[in-house]
Amino acid sequence: MVVEERGQQRHAWKFLMPLMYSGYDFVWLSDRCDQLALLEAHVRAFAYFGGVPQRIAYDNLTPAVRKIVGSERVFTERFAALATHDLFEACFARPGEGHDKGGVESRGKTIRLQHLTPIPAGDPLQAIAGATLSEVGAASRTRVHATGQPVWELFQAECPRLRTLPAVAFDARRTPCLLVNNRALVQIEGATYSVPSTWAGRTITAAIGVEEIGLSWQGETHV
Repeated sequence: MVVEERGQQRHAWKFLMPLMYSGYDFVWLSDRCDQLALLEAHVRAFAYFGGVPQRIAYDNLTPAVRKIVGSERVFTERFAALATHDLFEACFARPGEGHDKGGVESRGKTIRLQHLTPIPAGDPLQAIAGATLSEVGAASRTRVHATGQPVWELFQAECPRLRTLPAVAFDARRTPCLLVNNRALVQIEGATYSVPSTWAGRTITAAIGVEEIGLSWQGETHV
């Protein structure tokens, strides 16, 4: 999809997690379409719902599935860590059977037409994402489910069935160890970052999130 950020049009990616019983939606826009964005969006969604769905259906997306063995899925390490941390059952559509998740695809199209048309604008992308989520949430207060019942009332009934949020939220960030060169520079995802000169030649830890990167060594942090 396309958004207008700081007066310039650019591509962004939409994450959608609807609760299938109530039809209550979580939607988030990101400038990344990778495992990091997927994991972070889950953390945001669970916080927004105030709990964790017991079962979540997915396509066979690469950030979550490392290998398909018969009817079984071998999870990627980080996705398995998320599912274990938040205690939800991940199930997947059959390969080549996109209609297995037809309801989600249809809902995604509706949200695009109702809330992301015309092209949303703002500064920065996170503000656009927050405004979109607020608009979708407000619409859910008055929207009627296909059953004829108000979505908001169904969501209130569904909430007690969600798993309790863990005491500490899952940390979606990647935390690789990196070597700082003799000029106090470090390479991360194709970009070069400057760090304190005392870190030259040291192995430091990076905390790579969707929107920011933190670097640390011996308790000292540089963002």
